[in-house]
Amino acid sequence: MKYISLSAIVLATAITAAAQTTTRQRLRTAQPAAASATLTAVDTIARPEPHIVDVNGYDKPLRSRRETFFVTNNSRRDLRGLAFTITYYDSARRMLHSASHNVGADIPAGETRQMSIPSWDKQFNFYYRRSTTSQRAEQATPYDVSIKVDTLFVVPEL
Repeated sequence: MKYISLSAIVLATAITAAAQTTTRQRLRTAQPAAASATLTAVDTIARPEPHIVDVNGYDKPLRSRRETFFVTNNSRRDLRGLAFTITYYDSARRMLHSASHNVGADIPAGETRQMSIPSWDKQFNFYYRRSTTSQRAEQATPYDVSIKVDTLFVVPEL
């Protein structure tokens, strides 16, 4: 009797295990988008004149994971992206860090857009000196920035 109930349990387990399907049916691969639809032609302007693009309003509070700033396109052409270098300084103007970024942007001629990038301060020990501060800021270090635009990606002139 003991062997009959044990074999019944083994048989029932085998039947239920065989009935379970672990693969998904009717899966389809994603169709690649047409290459011409995703790529747009752009001209590059390396080392642009300082008056072509203004970068203002930088902010990074103490506990923020993002750095934000405003970019104004002063040219007559639409801006599709920009490459820039941010240099971070302590209060004695000693360099703390430097980072280069290449960011896509859609800024029409004569307009301003807010941009944001991931923060360089992964441990939340620094805050921008002009940001609002909390009581925790006494334990943190203020810093200043310098943003230099290296390259502009603009819509080609026709």
